Amino acid sequence: MIKVIICGAKGRMGERLVDLAIQDEELKFAGAIEAGNHSLLGTKITEEVSLTGNLKSIIKNGEVVIDFTNPKSSIDHARIAAAEGKKMVIGTTGFSSEQLEELKGIIKDIPCVLAPNMSKGVNLLFRLVGEVAKVLNNYDIEILEIHHNKKKDAPSGTANRIAEVVARVLERDINKVKVCGREGVIGARKKEEIGVHAVRAGDVVGEHTVFFAGPGERIELVHRAHSRDAFASGALFAAKWLIDKPKGLYNMEDVLDLK
Repeated sequence: MIKVIICGAKGRMGERLVDLAIQDEELKFAGAIEAGNHSLLGTKITEEVSLTGNLKSIIKNGEVVIDFTNPKSSIDHARIAAAEGKKMVIGTTGFSSEQLEELKGIIKDIPCVLAPNMSKGVNLLFRLVGEVAKVLNNYDIEILEIHHNKKKDAPSGTANRIAEVVARVLERDINKVKVCGREGVIGARKKEEIGVHAVRAGDVVGEHTVFFAGPGERIELVHRAHSRDAFASGALFAAKWLIDKPKGLYNMEDVLDLK
């Protein structure tokens, strides 16, 4: 059994990770981490695991650390995991470019899966978007994402990744062509633009639509997450896949053999 420690165990994603890990016969739920000021610290999640705010104190109990927290916490947890030679699965989003480079430097000597979305369906969407963009390379491409009203970062990590896939395929500089929302008299849409738009409403788990609009027609690729189990099960699948891999940075395309 693969021993996993879950960081952010009382968050929306963390609770689903914990529940699914406990049910998985190939995994052993070995630790649960939350912020140091969390009101439930010290409470038992299972007979063997209590919620703690100190990853370093339990890091030896696990083989893979699964982290869905926030950029600062993920970086802190990565330092501890790297120092102990543990593997990591990181699904945190909202990293700045500087934070992302710092994280990559920390995890370079351990096996780590880093992905903005662990859903198998979404990662297939990344592949499909790239294939469609190759063919419809002169179409207007726009991305719309919808999430619950508690989500803190925008656009979503998934929407940003879709935009990066399109930019790479079309050989465009993402920093020059990505347009997040529009307002006022901005003139006609530039042909090379990749529009990215965020909606925050209700309890929507996650929805992404990619529009390819050309003369007289439009194609839409849509992924809708019905529950967080889609992401949680993908992260646990990644933890199993990672267990015998050499050090290096991987993403879900590696895990799902989509490259």
